[in-house]
Amino acid sequence: MSENEWYLERYKDRKPSLGFWIFQQMSIGAVWAALALFGLIAVMLIFVAIGGLLPDDAREAGDPSPWPVSQSSSAGAEAEESSN
Repeated sequence: MSENEWYLERYKDRKPSLGFWIFQQMSIGAVWAALALFGLIAVMLIFVAIGGLLPDDAREAGDPSPWPVSQSSSAGAEAEESSN
């Protein structure tokens, strides 16, 4: 082998295959995708566990919006009725 083919040194007894290289790259990508998916699931489970440890009063928070949906929809209906 010439010195320009240093990347073929690990294939001394066999010829490198493009199909194997593609399979290897796709397998590495699948492993990374699986790690990302399971990492996301683990983070979500940690949040659920932390939420389970909170007292019940923390889960009974009010609506954070300044205008409740029921009042804003009824106010809109009243405005339409008054304009007719």
